[in-house]
Amino acid sequence: MSKLKDIWRKNKVLVVLVGILIACFIAICVVVITYFFGGSETVYGDRLKDIDKHPITEDFKNEYISSLENDEYIEDVGFNVKGRVIYIRIKYVSDYALIEAEGKANTSLASFSENILSYYDLNFTLVSDETENSEGFTIMGAKNTNNDSIVWNNNTPVESEE
Repeated sequence: MSKLKDIWRKNKVLVVLVGILIACFIAICVVVITYFFGGSETVYGDRLKDIDKHPITEDFKNEYISSLENDEYIEDVGFNVKGRVIYIRIKYVSDYALIEAEGKANTSLASFSENILSYYDLNFTLVSDETENSEGFTIMGAKNTNNDSIVWNNNTPVESEE
């Protein structure tokens, strides 16, 4: 017992510092483990907590796709839901005008209920192949829950005149 008292008297500061170091190491380990391995079970966290109140059924997907594919100018429609975003890809026949394609995508918004439009963001990709008569196009547009219409990007390359 006298040996421990002797060690304590000679190394008081060192023993206290080692104790603080061990306590900090344990605290850091607890924080790291709860941050990286604890918490949410899903990738989206709490962002999808009300998704059950806003379902997108297979029947709705099939109706939407078939309503667009019934148009003679549309070749293919893709409909994919990831989290709170609906990705829609529409492939038009060649020689179809970009303005008309954007108009058809805008009118297709009427197929969605207010329940869906107020919860999900929509991303549209419109595609048409290039032919001898037309340049074709690939354009993307988005509609978030705060907007009433689709906002289209403008990635058309501009030829500079020299």
